[in-house]
Amino acid sequence: MYADESETDVTDVAATESSEVAAAAIGHADEDVSVREHRFRVGLGEMIYQFLAHMMDIKGRNLMEKLTARDILSPDERQKIKELNQTDAMVKSLLMMLREKSGAQFESFLTTLNETGQQSVADVVRVALLTVHQTGHNPLHSTFGKPAEYNF
Repeated sequence: MYADESETDVTDVAATESSEVAAAAIGHADEDVSVREHRFRVGLGEMIYQFLAHMMDIKGRNLMEKLTARDILSPDERQKIKELNQTDAMVKSLLMMLREKSGAQFESFLTTLNETGQQSVADVVRVALLTVHQTGHNPLHSTFGKPAEYNF
């Protein structure tokens, strides 16, 4: 009888240790997925930022005025951008401001690009977001540091 109990105890201990190892592995796998997802979002945001920084025409067809009329930019934000001397500084400033906007405002920004003769630029961004199932979000939230929802 004692032999049977000791065998049961060893089996129970082994099963418990296996369960704990499996649970730890699952927890670690979940963490790895979260880290990979965060890196993916940051990488996607950086790629879209760089694409817009190099392809967007900020001075063409009243882009700034239309962004202000759509309440994507405030009059103060528009003025701060217009005060900058260099086009690349203006673009970077606009993109930094867009980083703080909602997904709906980012989509409105893309629509405004369409309306100002920059349809191909907006289409590339939309297709990229659609391809990776990230529509409805502002991909620039993930650039220049982590947004609160992705902090680990």
